[in-house]
Amino acid sequence: MTASSLMTRHFHPEEISFNFKQAYNFLKIRPASDKFDRMHEMVARLRAQFQSAFAPRYRYAVYRVIDTDFASYRVFLEEDTSFIGSGIYRLLRDSHYAAVFLLTVGGEIDAAVARLTADDFTEAYFLDGVAAAMTHGLLQVLKRDLQNEAGQRRCRLAQRFSPGYMHWDLPEQEKIFHLLKGEEIGITLSEAYVMAPQKSLSGVFGFKAQKE
Repeated sequence: MTASSLMTRHFHPEEISFNFKQAYNFLKIRPASDKFDRMHEMVARLRAQFQSAFAPRYRYAVYRVIDTDFASYRVFLEEDTSFIGSGIYRLLRDSHYAAVFLLTVGGEIDAAVARLTADDFTEAYFLDGVAAAMTHGLLQVLKRDLQNEAGQRRCRLAQRFSPGYMHWDLPEQEKIFHLLKGEEIGITLSEAYVMAPQKSLSGVFGFKAQKE
């Protein structure tokens, strides 16, 4: 696996499907609420108003799983890399490959939310929900592309697991950034292992053998 094997895609915001139900979930909006119509209108308006602020993009690379060690919960990948943690071990112990990814909808939307917070906290909160739904939409695009990649390798796509989930410590995030060179697509990692922009995701999908 070499740097040339990194797969990077940039999207126009309109290429990312926006799921209103996901926005409602993030915002804790109940369709039965007597204020639902007004809240839906705000979500739709903010989405249209700030659509150009989104810059969706992802990067991933697929690495062969070389070995696993139950005693240390360690998974060994190509590129002399290993992940440690019982959660990631359970995901990858019977996987042939690990698809390591980073994605973001960009930092301009963070700035927009911050500006709104100073003037109208409610609108800032709703815009943050819109951004979360856009991030979820980008994740669905990545999953679709990884399903195709897994199929080409005669595998099926397994679930996603991320640093900070139960039984995979957040400092393991550094390994993902080292592999994918996150700064090249505008994602940075703080000393506390927090990603910027805020609406960014990292993690690993397993590629398991197809069931007969």
